[in-house]
Amino acid sequence: MKHFFFLCAVIAGVITGNAQTVVDNFNVGPYIVDYNGRGDVKYRLRDNIDLYEFFELKMDTTIISATKEEPLKHAVQISGDVGANRYASKEFGLDGVWKQNIGNNLYFNGGLSLAIGYSNFGETAPKRNMFEVGIPLQIELGKLNHQCASLYGLFGITPTVYTTMSATKWDAAAGKRVDDVKKTGFLVAPSLEFGGNIPVGPTIMRIGVYGTYKINCTTSDYDVYKSVAGRMFLGAKIGIVL
Repeated sequence: MKHFFFLCAVIAGVITGNAQTVVDNFNVGPYIVDYNGRGDVKYRLRDNIDLYEFFELKMDTTIISATKEEPLKHAVQISGDVGANRYASKEFGLDGVWKQNIGNNLYFNGGLSLAIGYSNFGETAPKRNMFEVGIPLQIELGKLNHQCASLYGLFGITPTVYTTMSATKWDAAAGKRVDDVKKTGFLVAPSLEFGGNIPVGPTIMRIGVYGTYKINCTTSDYDVYKSVAGRMFLGAKIGIVL
């Protein structure tokens, strides 16, 4: 009989002990939180709460979590371009540059460029094909990240070595085309470029337009850019940033 009374006393003590456990209840926004201590938390929606009314939402409202933009510290850009001028000269180029972040949305670009220029003004006019190797040096302003599309603008100058691949002119006396003087030299080409960056997976696609002016620095009585190839070019550029 003693064992029976002892067992009843133990059970009563356990029940009484549980009943004395303090549970904190408080409201957090539209929820009721039961807090029994660290790691022991329960919560439920308060009675008669409509989340649309509580947060002043419409039924078709879409909630999108903001994505933090992380600008690239450095990157490699590969691009191609095509341009022309009012004299009907055309140029086709390919360049690769290293992009280094130097400030808030500010980048310095440096690399290597290759270009071929074609000048053909008609059967009796001079024809000249040029090959150029340059070192583009640019300052770029714009957001560059994988989170959102953005606009950019840059100013640059490209020291360039050029050479003539082929050159002919019309010889009226002979009634045919003959070889013209081939020129090799040095020029600098300041340029402006504007466009947009579009994130595509792990890369960024870049599309823009540019204008450049070629200043022949080689002393000569015959400036092939001023007389034949043209100095001012406008064009389009497309590339990817890796």
